[in-house]
Amino acid sequence: MPRDGKDKTPSAKTASLRKSNEFTDHLFRKLCNEQVFPKRSRWLFSGKIADLANDYMTCINLANEIRVVTPKEREARHYYLTMALARLQALDAKINQAGRVLEINPDTMEFYAGLANECKRLLYSWMNSDNKKYGPLPGPGHTEGDGQH
Repeated sequence: MPRDGKDKTPSAKTASLRKSNEFTDHLFRKLCNEQVFPKRSRWLFSGKIADLANDYMTCINLANEIRVVTPKEREARHYYLTMALARLQALDAKINQAGRVLEINPDTMEFYAGLANECKRLLYSWMNSDNKKYGPLPGPGHTEGDGQH
């Protein structure tokens, strides 16, 4: 145990940010590799995959920048995390499609699936951590100050 007595396990948010960066950095390196994405067929997938990866990281970074103090900030962070999950799902689907069409090595595809699943798991952990820290979000139809909880 560290000398200060504190557990040094990263928070769900920190772990999610690290794994998301690892996933997208690795993905961008592969997109540039002509053995994985040959020039003759790169145009079919690489641009869309790169756009989705950038959108995913934008949502993650926007969620990270929100310092939750008010219910509106809590809702905004939840929104960006939800959008990140949607982008991640679309990214995973596009990577799988590219793998099938371009006949990418199954071990490589399994590696990407594992990274995507780990990113998804960590995003859900971040959302659950926010629920524990700030309480669950209000249900549908709730407006701030109307007395409903």
